[in-house]
Amino acid sequence: MKNKNNRHPGRDTNLSIAVSKSRKCPSLTTRTWIALAMLCATGAPTVAADEETPQSRHYAIAAQPLGDALTEFADQSEIKLIFDADLVRGLRSSPLSGTLTPEQGLRKLLDGTGFGYRFIAPGTVTLERLARPVAKPKAVPQPRSNGDESVELSIVSVIDQAEPQSLTTPSIEESQEKLERVPGGTTLIEGERIKEGAAVTVNDALAYTPGVYVGDRTTGVAGGSRLSIRGSDVNSLISPIRGVKILRDGLPFTNANGSTDIETINLDAIHHIEVYRGATALEYGASNLGGALNFVTPTGYTSDPLRVGMTLGTNGYVKPQVSGGGVLGNGWDAFGSFSYIEFNGNRKHNEQELFYGYGNLGYRWNDRHETRLHVDLQDFDYEGVSAITKKQLKKDAHRNSSTGVPPTGFPAYRVDLRHTMLLNDGDRLDIGAYYFSKDFSFSFSNFGFFRDSWQDAGLSWRHQINGHLFGLKNRVIWGGLAQWQWINDRDFNVVNGKRGSLRFNERDEWNNVEAYVEDQLALTDAFTLVLGGQINYRKAAYEHRFGALSEGQPEQADQDFFNFNPKLGFTWQPLPEMQVYGNLSRSAEPPPLGNLSDIFLRPRRVSQTASTIEIGTRGGNERFKWDFAFYHAWLNNEILVVPNPQNPTSFTTTNAGNTQHTGIELGLEGVVPLGLMASDDHIRLRGSYTWSNFHFDDDPVLKDNRLPGIPEHNARFEALYQHPAGFYIGPNLTAVSSNWVDFTNTLAADAYALLGARVGWDDGKHWKVFVDGRNLTNERYAASVFVTGDAGGQDVAQFNPGATRMVFGGFEYRY
Repeated sequence: MKNKNNRHPGRDTNLSIAVSKSRKCPSLTTRTWIALAMLCATGAPTVAADEETPQSRHYAIAAQPLGDALTEFADQSEIKLIFDADLVRGLRSSPLSGTLTPEQGLRKLLDGTGFGYRFIAPGTVTLERLARPVAKPKAVPQPRSNGDESVELSIVSVIDQAEPQSLTTPSIEESQEKLERVPGGTTLIEGERIKEGAAVTVNDALAYTPGVYVGDRTTGVAGGSRLSIRGSDVNSLISPIRGVKILRDGLPFTNANGSTDIETINLDAIHHIEVYRGATALEYGASNLGGALNFVTPTGYTSDPLRVGMTLGTNGYVKPQVSGGGVLGNGWDAFGSFSYIEFNGNRKHNEQELFYGYGNLGYRWNDRHETRLHVDLQDFDYEGVSAITKKQLKKDAHRNSSTGVPPTGFPAYRVDLRHTMLLNDGDRLDIGAYYFSKDFSFSFSNFGFFRDSWQDAGLSWRHQINGHLFGLKNRVIWGGLAQWQWINDRDFNVVNGKRGSLRFNERDEWNNVEAYVEDQLALTDAFTLVLGGQINYRKAAYEHRFGALSEGQPEQADQDFFNFNPKLGFTWQPLPEMQVYGNLSRSAEPPPLGNLSDIFLRPRRVSQTASTIEIGTRGGNERFKWDFAFYHAWLNNEILVVPNPQNPTSFTTTNAGNTQHTGIELGLEGVVPLGLMASDDHIRLRGSYTWSNFHFDDDPVLKDNRLPGIPEHNARFEALYQHPAGFYIGPNLTAVSSNWVDFTNTLAADAYALLGARVGWDDGKHWKVFVDGRNLTNERYAASVFVTGDAGGQDVAQFNPGATRMVFGGFEYRY
């Protein structure tokens, strides 16, 4: 069982004193606070206040971190609040609006937090954690304020201090607080939502996230998925992807060369996901057009002691999984997960066998220092698939004309080490390092046997400073990242289906350095100005070691890139339940350079840059939530397949001219009470819609053609009936518009709509069972496409078939 009292005795806690602006308060130590509490508890006499009892007044305080809300409340009232900031860390207040007395206001702010309050002197209040309900709490008089009035409050009992949380890994509440400070489109995805059905690919984790497009290459994990936000990396070969920075607990999963292998994202080791759409993740140093995804892992503080489950599905899908963790005592906690996937694939000759092992071990040195070690062991073995024509797709969606022969796949190993220090006044410093190794092995009878060894290492630091500037609340976040990547690229001949002699060898090295700073200045209680910038330096170096080169081509070459990306934004809270935000930002991404010959391309590739303007709103209450954003980006030198300037009939991957990306992102979620089969049964509605208008801007050859690869319209909707006993059932619908395959706009994938449904039962304690149906009408469609320069109106093999009808079922036991 979890250790609920893992504090280290004998160390001072972080005492917070919230004081009305009209008063001055001396700095009190923890011992002073304890003395005051003991003085009050023993009934020692106190001095009557000279001023009158605070009267009712109007408050307008938004729901926010509890510590900030209490400080804001003290500013607006005439009482002093003394409390341990560590006790309320990660908690959120209820919104406070209306004309209330201080006592009424405090009760409403603290409602549902597990804390009560107690007067320790006239006009001075402290917080205490509430005990479990008692039969009849006794009321006692508090100190008189003017000789003839008294305030009566219930006695509260002090129990063990708050259960400790991980310092290195944010809670859902801490992540939500952080995302609400971002002046741009963000989404928080809870891991338990992902587990309501079958989590087969990253598409299942991000399905209802507005602005995010995921197109799978195959039905299973093997082969990866196209992941794009706001039109990032239209040229992607599905996986690895570019244009979106992927992080785990704040450390990059994205390599130093800017690419990420989607297969390495472990869906069984996700507590929640932070989604930053566009150049909004500056506090992590990200300045990509698409933004960033931060996958937050479970720890011993947040995991069940044991979870055992099994998922079975169509086409031989088998996935046993086990995870567990807990607080071990003496400052230690741990979490681990293991899962194995065996799948015949939805296409012929696409058998897959995958293994995911992950664990983290944390040590709390004291209340302010924590170190955490993460370890990944993964292995991927599968038969590859090839794209097919539209005609072939409609005739036989299971077709696979791949020339790949085993072995195909790669093992992956990763080690992360992170340390967090909590400083005074809520400041914190996070530092981390990682090492990532992948050994790729692919065989294609037409091209050869490829054996690439990728090694990636990095150092990261992030410092958050809370203070005041010009008498206003101010938060500064600054940090940096240094990454190194080494690739040993070896190509062999294939002889009788086996690896033959070496025919080519190249050594690649990438360096990536980022530094960033962001300032969040609260001009008023409701309006915050955000200003920041990022500097990025990246260098690619190549050394040819074996094999013939073009005549006169050097055996060594390198190219470097330098970019500065400023950002200006705001958040405005006109109502407690509503926020408006906006930003003007610049993004820059160095181009992909796959090999030595790319450096000698003429004209030379340069960084892709974009200037984006965004406006949006988010908010809601217990019944209804919304998230809406509109953006427009002006891009220069976008990396696309475009006509060669010297020969317009020949297409090549290089920098295009001006392009524009415009979009709308809408997310909605609501609860409709029913009271049909139980007093509090209901229907949970959720949906997302993304409009993506990406096109050239008066290109000499391609005019204003649309960019291929990303459909213009993408929507997802679900209506799920939920019974308080844990039963749930409901349909879901996916609708996607047509999708261009080529830049000349002569060939497109057809629009499609998919019907699915889920039914399950979760008792909230130990057992969960579910059945998850996909594409129940058995549609034949292209889940993603490979892009090409000019298809010439011909039906070329650029289509990746989506899964036909599939049904998954599973169970899970939690201890």
